[in-house]
Amino acid sequence: MIKGKKILITGATSGIGLALCEFLLNSDCDIIAVGRDEDKINHLKDKFKENFKFVSLDLNLFEDYKKIFDDSLAGKKLDGLVHCAGIEETLPLTLYNTQSVRKIFDINVFSGIELLRYFSKQKYSNDGASVVYLSSVMGELGQSGKIGYCSTKAAILGLVKSSSLELSKRKFRVNAVSPGVVNTPMTQKLFSQIEDENIKRIKEMHPLGIGEVEDVVPLIAFLLSDHSRWITGQNIKIDGGYSTQ
Repeated sequence: MIKGKKILITGATSGIGLALCEFLLNSDCDIIAVGRDEDKINHLKDKFKENFKFVSLDLNLFEDYKKIFDDSLAGKKLDGLVHCAGIEETLPLTLYNTQSVRKIFDINVFSGIELLRYFSKQKYSNDGASVVYLSSVMGELGQSGKIGYCSTKAAILGLVKSSSLELSKRKFRVNAVSPGVVNTPMTQKLFSQIEDENIKRIKEMHPLGIGEVEDVVPLIAFLLSDHSRWITGQNIKIDGGYSTQ
C-alpha cells in the first residue's frame, strides 16, 4: 500500500528525515530528499541509484523551491510530502526579538506552507496524496525557554487543520505527527548544552524513556500509505507517555 509511491522529504540528511528516507527506499518507494549536507546521505545515493534523488537546497531560499518541483520531478507527480526540516532553540523571553523568532518560523512553518503551495498544484501531485508535518508535543504542552519553538509547533497544528479541509476536494490527507524527545542530532546538541540534572529530568518525563527515530518512522510511513486514507486533519502524538502526565 506504499510501494511505488513518490515521496518528497525535507530535513532528509539527519534524524527522523534520514531514517524515513531509508525506511521508504527499502519499501520500494521513490524518494526526493531535500537537505544541505549531501555527504550525510551519500550512502543512500549509492545504494538506491534508481529510486533516490537528492536536492541540495537551503530552505530559507523560498524562491528556489521551483528547483525541487520543476527540475527534480521531470514531469512526474508526487504522492506524498513530509516536512521533517526544523530548528530548535532554547532562549529566555528577554533575549528574543522579532528577527530571532522569524528565523525559527521561516523553517518550521513558512517553509512548510510554501512547500505545500507548490505540492498542491495538480501538475506536481496526484489526487489522494498525503502530507505529514513534524510537530512536537511542545506545540500543545509548552516548555519554559522555548517560546519560539513551541509557537512554531503549535502553528503547524493550525496549518494541518485548515489545509486538510481546503485540499480535501482532491482527497488529500494532511496530518501532523508530534513526537516527544527523540534521540537525534538535534537532541544530542541540546543535551550537550544543559546540565546532567536537566537531562535526567527530561528523560524521566517520558515513562517509556526517550524515543529513537525507529519509533517514529513507521507511523509516518503509515500516514503516507493507503491504509490511512480516512485520516486527515489530525495530530498524532508519539511520545512515550510524555503528554499523559
